Amino acid sequence: MNARQERQLSDCFISRYLSPVVAHRSAIHIFYLSIRICRLVSYVWDVFLSYPRSQQVLPWIERHFLPMFYGHLEGILPHKPQIFVDSAQPTGVQWPQHIQTALLRSRVMVAVWTPPYFRSAWCMAEWESMLEREAFLAREGIPHPDGLVYPLVFSDGKNFDPRAKKTQSRDLSKLNYHHECFRDSLKYLDFDDAVRTIADEIEDRIIAAPEWNPHFPIVDPAGVATQSSTIKLPRI
Repeated sequence: MNARQERQLSDCFISRYLSPVVAHRSAIHIFYLSIRICRLVSYVWDVFLSYPRSQQVLPWIERHFLPMFYGHLEGILPHKPQIFVDSAQPTGVQWPQHIQTALLRSRVMVAVWTPPYFRSAWCMAEWESMLEREAFLAREGIPHPDGLVYPLVFSDGKNFDPRAKKTQSRDLSKLNYHHECFRDSLKYLDFDDAVRTIADEIEDRIIAAPEWNPHFPIVDPAGVATQSSTIKLPRI
């Protein structure tokens, strides 16, 4: 619904249902704003896909993981899957507003973990925002034992954030080929099976997602510690 349609709807509602005493522009304005507010008080995305825009991960996401993941979710969800994927390259630590909004209005996160993930302020802020949401829910008496983050290990678990090392994850490090010819290999069948299992488990988390709350916290990338900022080089 565009702005013109929203105003037409509000005018129609005022003329049909409100008394002449209140049928003036202020009432129309109030109803017009109420429509806009209603559009903001719910989830929009089932899954927020968080990943580093590295030369290995990005083509794997675009060519293999995302199409297959979407296809399997589409086959099991009662509605068309809504997956937020942003391919913009990070520039400093300033987030575009649409990424913050998408994160706030996503039910769960699928995080593709590889060392560049933990060196990225954007990725770390996305992950920590969901961790803060879990903490927020726990304080509200709404614990989420399965968590809101579904981690996929793309490569190298040795150089992960210490918290990630203690987190249960799905290991796809042996199925992380980003080349087009991966589709023609026998391993692609194993990849299909793995992604099917991921989709099944994500379906359960989507269904169990907590009621949306506009006070879900969002962590600013400028305030997160990345692996590159915490690693200490040996003295020579």
